[in-house]
Amino acid sequence: MLVVLLVADSVRGDAPGFGGGEARTANLDALSSQGTAFTQCIASGAWTVPSLISITSGTLPHHVGVSRWRHPFPARRPTLMSAFQAAGFEVHSLVHNPRFCLAGTEARGQVGDSEDPEAVLRALSTPRGADRFVFIHHWWTHLPYRNEKIPRRAWKRLCDEAIAELAAHPESAPARMRRQYLDALEWFDRELLGRYLEAARAGGDDVLFAFTADHGESWGASLPPGRKMEHIYDLHGRWMTDETTHVPLVFWGKGARGPLPPGNALGGLVRGVDVAPTLAGLAGIPWPGEALETPGTLQIERDMLPFHFDGIPLTECVMESRDSGLKEALTVTSHNALVAGKYPRSGKKMWSRFGLRTPDRRYVWDGLYRMREVAELRERPPEGLSSRLKDRWVETPKVWSRLAEQRAQAIGPGPKLERELFPRFAEETEEEDAPLEEAMRMLGYAE
Repeated sequence: MLVVLLVADSVRGDAPGFGGGEARTANLDALSSQGTAFTQCIASGAWTVPSLISITSGTLPHHVGVSRWRHPFPARRPTLMSAFQAAGFEVHSLVHNPRFCLAGTEARGQVGDSEDPEAVLRALSTPRGADRFVFIHHWWTHLPYRNEKIPRRAWKRLCDEAIAELAAHPESAPARMRRQYLDALEWFDRELLGRYLEAARAGGDDVLFAFTADHGESWGASLPPGRKMEHIYDLHGRWMTDETTHVPLVFWGKGARGPLPPGNALGGLVRGVDVAPTLAGLAGIPWPGEALETPGTLQIERDMLPFHFDGIPLTECVMESRDSGLKEALTVTSHNALVAGKYPRSGKKMWSRFGLRTPDRRYVWDGLYRMREVAELRERPPEGLSSRLKDRWVETPKVWSRLAEQRAQAIGPGPKLERELFPRFAEETEEEDAPLEEAMRMLGYAE
């Protein structure tokens, strides 16, 4: 069996064609029509690092404590990769930053660069009869939406130009930026995804394929009134709205219990933390698997066993074609998304902002900055005075109390690990430009 999890960066739930979006995504639409799509998947992390942590660990980011790749990973914590490894699968991880991305898990298996499509194709070309799990993080749907690997200097310049344009022309620039974004998504679907699926099927074995995103994207619609675009985290990471947290989730192919039912668009809320246990369940392997025996050099001992595992398997929902039944989904962001480049050691400072999505509402609470917001997401029937007062004085305060409890559980990161502990990837070279490196670090995408 070949099991594939493909996470495309920044893809909104309403961007692909099957999500009702403008993008022409024939391959994604076919996966959706031939498999199962969840229509209301909410990212558990508001930007890339905490979201990938939540997807691969089945755990909310503040229960893991990692908010940059050079933070040590909790020793002995199982992940999706270690679970497949323990079940006898060969594991391949193809990420946009191979030296650092998910390195602390120390269970990535064979590591490749997802910005090298030929490397992805090789990983998907499984020998007949071999069990293999392939994790792919596709990067080029991220700002600046360029379908090629470009040097750091050019990447940073293009991002700066895009953010400056959005700040200077908030009325016209978002439409142009959105079109570039949709072009990048269409190119991925047309030029890469079809080839990836063909390579996966070529071995002749059963293929189980999952597609999702780490977060959504916004070009100003999510900004609070009076705020201007200032930083890449204004596109995603700071403001937890549907534009930035609603992502696609599709399961397709054949699992341990046979072919997945086709043509389902299932309701109910689903979370990024549910991806790992659901994929493991569909593949027929134990989740979360056994704790890793030996701590690695990129890991930290924590006296917090047993570990939190916040995700739940939605295997039966997929196989029986029924809605998830979940009524809420939590999204967490890290402090560096609020104040770029700042990574406090305290868990309550690192993880102070939480977003809670329910079928009717979106709540955002920040215990550090004293922020409380409630957004109505659908028209509600008229209520009597007693019902409105109960909601104002009883129900909403309960939400704030629950989010405060989540903050109290937040785990701070360990001390930043030295770069030398992360071996260089292949023939990787680094640009010797301190200001550029600092700027990239501030963006959260360089270490």
